[in-house]
Amino acid sequence: MGLVAKAAGVPLDRVRRRASELQEANPMLGHRGCRLAITYPEICEMQARAIFEAAAEVGRSAKKTPVAEVMVPLVSTLEELVQLKKVIEATAQQVQKEQGVNFTYRVGTMVELPRAALQA
Repeated sequence: MGLVAKAAGVPLDRVRRRASELQEANPMLGHRGCRLAITYPEICEMQARAIFEAAAEVGRSAKKTPVAEVMVPLVSTLEELVQLKKVIEATAQQVQKEQGVNFTYRVGTMVELPRAALQA
């Protein structure tokens, strides 16, 4: 945690306190997947940016138009997907503008939760 605190420029006790606040008893339930990205949209933006910057690099180096595919994890309602799709689309447009490269992308999810299957 010391390296994280140093890189972020914050005191170590603040990092430890925050890590303790975010710890869950059962990581298979609750605050993960798309719900974590809804709480912290910068996570979704950072991951989408990495995918789209890689697509832009392939587009430049291979002189092809790549198709990037972004899957939003653990979606159980349409609203969750719609909210994060807006972040992903804005990030794609920003990267295309910054890099001066066009690429195609798709955004989707996998029905992996019982609630998602019932909602579908």
